[in-house]
Amino acid sequence: MDKVFGVYYTVPSANGEGDVKEETETPIPDEVMELVMQRTAAKEMKDWELADSLRAKITELGFVVKDVKGGNPIVSKV
Repeated sequence: MDKVFGVYYTVPSANGEGDVKEETETPIPDEVMELVMQRTAAKEMKDWELADSLRAKITELGFVVKDVKGGNPIVSKV
């Protein structure tokens, strides 16, 4: 399994047999998305302690937040 630019796919075999299948993404729970939005707001207010504690809560729920300069954070399952 490879990950390129955030896209997951199955690499076809060398002999060309087998279909390329896309993996289904795990839906992000509303609770996690709410914490991500709160964290983004805390970062905008430069409340780094709150932002760090919210990241820790998100991690405890089994998700990871990756910040993207000038864009929305990327949330994925651990």
